Amino acid sequence: MDIANYSTYTLQNFLDDDDFLRFVISPSQKDVNFWQSVTAVYPTQKENIEEASKIILAYRKQDVFTNEANQQKVWDRIEATLQKQGAAKQTVFQLNRFLRVAASILLVSSIGIAYWMVQYNSKTEISTAFGELRTVTLPDNSVVVLNGNSKLSYSGNWDKNSREVWISGEGFFKVNHLNKDPRHIKTTERFIVHCNDVNIEVLGTSFNVRNRHNKTNVGLVTGKIRLEYLDQKSNNNRAIIMKPGDYVEYAQKHVVAQTKLAVPAKLTEWTNHELLFNNSTLAQIAEVMADDYGYHVDFANPQLANLKIEGEISVSNIGELIETITTTLPVKITQTDKNITITSINP
Repeated sequence: MDIANYSTYTLQNFLDDDDFLRFVISPSQKDVNFWQSVTAVYPTQKENIEEASKIILAYRKQDVFTNEANQQKVWDRIEATLQKQGAAKQTVFQLNRFLRVAASILLVSSIGIAYWMVQYNSKTEISTAFGELRTVTLPDNSVVVLNGNSKLSYSGNWDKNSREVWISGEGFFKVNHLNKDPRHIKTTERFIVHCNDVNIEVLGTSFNVRNRHNKTNVGLVTGKIRLEYLDQKSNNNRAIIMKPGDYVEYAQKHVVAQTKLAVPAKLTEWTNHELLFNNSTLAQIAEVMADDYGYHVDFANPQLANLKIEGEISVSNIGELIETITTTLPVKITQTDKNITITSINP
């Protein structure tokens, strides 16, 4: 499905669209994400989408129509679609045509509105498989790139509430700037990222969040963010104002480290399918292989995990990473599918 195809759609076009019909009748998570993107890119189409959904949903649930011209058309298309899905025997389609036409306009409107209220306020959840990168466009046109084995969720109704998202795993955020006056921030202009005991509030910026193993690492590439966290010693919330290049590691309810990155943009290299490590131990490399790509790494000798590759590694896949490790360190790697064993080549 191409979003651009829907820029000039009329109400009738939506009723004629098989993909849209499937979305209203039996939406998958992929369908929900796609049509949210359509309304975000083409907000003028929201009215047509809502009206077409009301017609289809009301008909499917109550066999009610108020527009005689659309009535038989949608009936035929819904029934044909459900037959393909093996659901043609549903009792909802057993009412006769007279009863469908005779139902009230008020019932149609109330059903459609109720449906969209649920859709609008429900939480959307998006997850990625090991090794998968996925770009998500949020309702405000902010963009999140999710790393492998990550999950992002957000609730609707951002028109009246703060823009809030929840993440586990890793994501790179490019937040759409809405606020014009930093001294007077409206509720709907706030953008907050939640991960464990850390909340990140931004106005318009780009930053990277990695939330794994009860640790949260935040690196700011551009803009300015406020990092709020629960401090174990005081049992109070504390805050850090971060500027470009700032990098914070939080774990066990306290800030473990605060550093300044020489090249903040390197935080985003994973979004281009690049694996980047800097003065990393085999243990740190193995953790990324397991968390992001689903590999299981065993060390024949636990001390091997402490071996470090000095300097920077930048490779495009796991195969190149394994080759770099074996040519740099005195180790041998045996691989069976996604199971890896690292042994020493020294006696």
